[in-house]
Amino acid sequence: MGIKSDMTKSLLVSASIAHVEELMSWFRDREAVSNWGGSPFRYPFSRESFLEDVYWDRMPTFVLLDTVGTMVGFGQTYEKEERGHLARLIVSPGHRGKGHGTVLVEQLSEKARELFSCSEFSLFVVGDNEVATRCYAKAGFEEASYPSGDIHYPSYKFMIRKQS
Repeated sequence: MGIKSDMTKSLLVSASIAHVEELMSWFRDREAVSNWGGSPFRYPFSRESFLEDVYWDRMPTFVLLDTVGTMVGFGQTYEKEERGHLARLIVSPGHRGKGHGTVLVEQLSEKARELFSCSEFSLFVVGDNEVATRCYAKAGFEEASYPSGDIHYPSYKFMIRKQS
């Protein structure tokens, strides 16, 4: 069972291995994978290394499907400092610029609220990714100080959203 959006009728569902295999085709180079998954993410990758690096067995993983069932987005969530942390957010290259990022953030935040009983959310974004930063700001995220104890990566911003 997924969460429906009134705006687009997109559906957030648990990801399958087939979804992850499709996701792998969205990355054409090391920079794209590193910006999305972090510098430790291996490239070139195999199916096995991708599943390991995406923490397939350890992290709730979801995909956003459009009205005809096409996978248009991917994201994960976990609890971090009593917040629902959104991770590895991406919209399919062929579906960018159509509002799917905003829907993905909203629906994944709602899923994090259900899973972790949280009212605040966080995420990291590559500092020069202006499109993603605008998407997150539109969803109510603001840049914040890095969590204490986290390694600080100068090329990434930490953002939080307090629930209204």
